[in-house]
Amino acid sequence: MRIFIRLWEIIIERFHLKEFLEHPVPRYSNLNPLYWIGDVAAMSFFILAITGFILAWLYTPGVSTTVKTPPDILSGHAAAESYVATQSYGSVYRIVYLTPLGFIVREIHLWAAYMMIFATLAHFFAKFILGSYKRRGGGALWLLGVLLGFLTINQAVLGYILPLHLDGILALQIGLNIFRYFDYLGIPVGQLILALLGSNFVTDQVIKIIYSLHILIVPAVILVLLGLKINGILYGGVSPPPVKDPAVREKALQEKEPFYPHRFALTVGQLFLQLSVLLLLVAVFPLPLLEPWLPGQPVPAGVRPPWPVMWYYTYVKMIDPFISVGLPFVLVLFALVVPLLDRGKGVSVEERWVWVLIALVYIAIIGYGTVLGYLIDLPKEITPITRIAVPPEYATPYISTPTAVGP
Repeated sequence: MRIFIRLWEIIIERFHLKEFLEHPVPRYSNLNPLYWIGDVAAMSFFILAITGFILAWLYTPGVSTTVKTPPDILSGHAAAESYVATQSYGSVYRIVYLTPLGFIVREIHLWAAYMMIFATLAHFFAKFILGSYKRRGGGALWLLGVLLGFLTINQAVLGYILPLHLDGILALQIGLNIFRYFDYLGIPVGQLILALLGSNFVTDQVIKIIYSLHILIVPAVILVLLGLKINGILYGGVSPPPVKDPAVREKALQEKEPFYPHRFALTVGQLFLQLSVLLLLVAVFPLPLLEPWLPGQPVPAGVRPPWPVMWYYTYVKMIDPFISVGLPFVLVLFALVVPLLDRGKGVSVEERWVWVLIALVYIAIIGYGTVLGYLIDLPKEITPITRIAVPPEYATPYISTPTAVGP
């Protein structure tokens, strides 16, 4: 036991962790669950990093198609049915069904991604209601948080595309449509994105770019922003308690306790609880590998996108596309300028009831669209303003920019 204690002391000394562990934390933030949600998102990110590293090592990006005959694992011989799939889909199939523990690793990765998105959204609304941007340095932290939320959802969509199943291709279409919205406003953002991808169609190059974004670039940016946000919290402190009485609020701010062992123990316990919930979700609600997509194949009716963008997809089919496609940008831009618009000094819910109402409107817009998208199948086809062209039958979209085959 003394060896472990000495090892712990050496780690604290060599990595200069003493000041961090002794950093005072307001006691109310250890007791109020609204202040824990950000920890869930951060820990989900590191779980995703570990499982994602394993999956990236086994995954092969590519859209060239092959005919595969999956082995019958139970009987030990090849099954009678074969399927045609892309290289990406085949590698994911191999991870899920033929690699030891591959199914569990991918399931943990999927559920951790959903948990991170849900926690990020919940954290955003909690801080919106608490008015966290009113503390010292809170405006900058708010901007970092909005950017982190935007990147988190984009990171999830990028990962959903990589297996190249039908739902992933639909997610890719939705993502490109959002950027193409600017083209109709005279800002060539969509054209720039397509120029960077190198093709209007799903090609090897496009998938490799998405793969690089998903496993390297976007996680690196998230990690940097997360570090800046943690450093900002150490500088400016946590959000003030949502109480109206200034004396009570000031007293709560003065009641502090060191991060270690109080908040440290809470964080460790929260991590183990989070891992337990993830394993329970994997065991009770396993997510199957969806139907493969083939190059040139349009997404058939009835296919639904992942739930983080389901609300947007629902509104695209319900409302005028020019309005609905721009809805995410309106919500994000408004969130960015909230610290400039909310000039009141109150931090309690009753003093900020207008902004609490706005937060509830945000929740209603996203929640209603998400639930409605799962409850009913909207028959309306995607209109030309939001349609992504599919390559013609004579094109070879998985080599480079599609070119005609034959004379």
